[in-house]
Order: sequence, then C-alpha cells, then structure tokens
Amino acid sequence: MSKSHPKYNESTISAFKGNGNSIHIERNEENQSIYQINTPFQITYIACSGSEPEDYLNITTLSGSRSCHYKQELAIHHRQYNNHSLHIHDYFELLIVLEGTVTQMIENKEYLYTPGSCCLINRSLYHLEDYHGPSRVLFIGFSVAFIQELFASCETADFIQEKEILNSTFYNFIMNDLKHPGPKAYLDYIPAIGNQTSTAMLHKINSSIMEVMLHPTFGATHQIKGLFSLLIANLSNESYYHCTEVLLENNSDALIFSRISHLIEERNGRISRDELARQLNYSGDYINRIVNKFTGLCLFDYSMNFCMKKAAYELTHSDKSITDIASELHFSNRTHFYKLFEEKYGMTPKVYRQRHAEDRSLS
Repeated sequence: MSKSHPKYNESTISAFKGNGNSIHIERNEENQSIYQINTPFQITYIACSGSEPEDYLNITTLSGSRSCHYKQELAIHHRQYNNHSLHIHDYFELLIVLEGTVTQMIENKEYLYTPGSCCLINRSLYHLEDYHGPSRVLFIGFSVAFIQELFASCETADFIQEKEILNSTFYNFIMNDLKHPGPKAYLDYIPAIGNQTSTAMLHKINSSIMEVMLHPTFGATHQIKGLFSLLIANLSNESYYHCTEVLLENNSDALIFSRISHLIEERNGRISRDELARQLNYSGDYINRIVNKFTGLCLFDYSMNFCMKKAAYELTHSDKSITDIASELHFSNRTHFYKLFEEKYGMTPKVYRQRHAEDRSLS
C-alpha cells in the first residue's frame, strides 16, 4: 500500500476499527489514517446514546473470524472530528444510517445523512463521521477480492434478472475504481419519497446480517453474500433510491442540488418547500438559494419545469383528457395550467398534442 501512497511513513499500528487486529492502520504526516482490511468483509455497528459530552458511542465490529465491542466517549469523538482526524480505506465502505442524523465529513466538506440514506465511499477519499444525538449507523467494508467475487458470480447466474446489477451505478462505480484507482468519488443514496419501506428494509437486512454474524452455522458465508446482494439490489432499484455519483471536484452545493432535483422529479414538480426541507433536513430558504444558484430560478419556477415536462409526456403518451392531466398534477385552476404550459412550450396543451400526433403519423 505504501507504494501506491508514498506519503505514508513507516509508523504503523494494528487495530480493529480502533480496537483489535483485523484492520491494519498506517498514519501519514498529517496524522490521518489508512485502514487496511484483513478480512473479506467487515461490519461495524455504531449506536450513539445522545448528544451530551458524557454520552458515548457503543461500537460493535464483526468479521467472519473476529469480533469486538467497545465504547468511546462522545466528547473524544467530537474532538477527533473537530481536529479533522480523517481516515481512508483500501476497501469500499458503505455507510447506512438506520436512525438519527449523521454528518459525513468528506475531504473537509460536510454532508448530512438522515435515516434511510446511504453513502458508498471509494478507496481514495479521506472522511469521518459525526453524530448529533441518539442514532444508529451500520458500516459495511467490502474488500476488493470479496466485491469482485460477489459480482463475478452474476456473470454466470442462472437467473437473467441477476445480471441486471451489472448495469447499475453501484457496479460501474466499483469497477471504475478497480480499473482506474485514484479519482476521489462516492455514491450518495437518498430514499425515494414514494417508497415508504426503505428504512424498514435497511433495518431488516441489518438485523439479518447481525444474526448470521453473531450465530454463524453451515452456509453462513453464503447467507451473508445473499444479504449483501439483496442490499445492493435494493439500493440500485430506482423505485427505492435516488443515487448520485459525486466527484470531489464538485462542491457540496452540487450534491444538495442533485438531491433536490431527484425529489422534485419524483413528485413531477409538485412538492412544497416545507416537504423538501423535511426530507433533506435543510431549511427551505437554503434549498431555495441552492436552486437559484444553479438555475437562476426560484424553487417554484424550477419545479414547474418538471411539472410541465410530465404534462407534455402525458399529452403525447396517453389518451387522458387535458382536464384529467391538469388534475393529476394538482392544478385546481385549468386556466393557470394552460398559462404555465404555454409559457414553457409556446403553444396550448391541445395544439401540442395535435402536433405530436401529426409528427407520429408522418413518421
């Protein structure tokens, strides 16, 4: 590893996420750390008891051959976070927020993660998490050999549906990092508003993983692979999650704008500022400023672009009446709907439908 990262010195210690011996840690000149995994996979479950300095992190780390449990005072963790004591991995790490709100510092930029949201970190990003109150978080570390083996089995799978994962953002993100290591990137996952089961699904998978890890029997490794595969499949399902690949060259506002756009598009532009604020855990004023920064529009006008896009799609791909389309898009005033549509497309909905019908008949 030192050949790939020459800035690391010879000072090393062995640790298991801070206590044990299944992760090897090196420190660089800035006292930042690199974690090197010695097992195919590893999970770390962290429960934060509260937000006061006397509260603590309750940490359990499990792999196939080793396990440990320890506590860390929250005050000590906050001090490390404030000192930017970041770390990096030689493996891929998936952060899953089960409860509470977590701040992820990635290369000195902060991002909020709420229940049900996830983040897949590649092998080139320095990062650290901070906890703001009662919360539960699961970290899954995939070694390079393990994740390659997990995906290689898809290529010879009996079910055609299994091979669909090979077209996913998750798979391409992993493969791109293996072929071209170095770029600093991560995947950001937020639950789709329309899916009310994503957080419950994560809890269920977490419970199953912990049960197998704590009480392994014959076939435990296959069970773990199956649970990891189920998790990746659900994260890759657009009905469950919105995924954004983030390159470090992009600033933090770009990620927030992407999250906003995903949720607006999911609701066809009909989502209030207050609901966006609840979903993203940012103030409505901040959300409006982000949208204006990237589009020059206010939140309402930007949202209406998605709304009119959906209206145009329905006009050309369905036999619904214009009144029904307007109603489905929550317009109680048909005149207002007509006005916005004509401003967007330069013609009325009726003319728009007729012209596209004529174009199809000519082709």
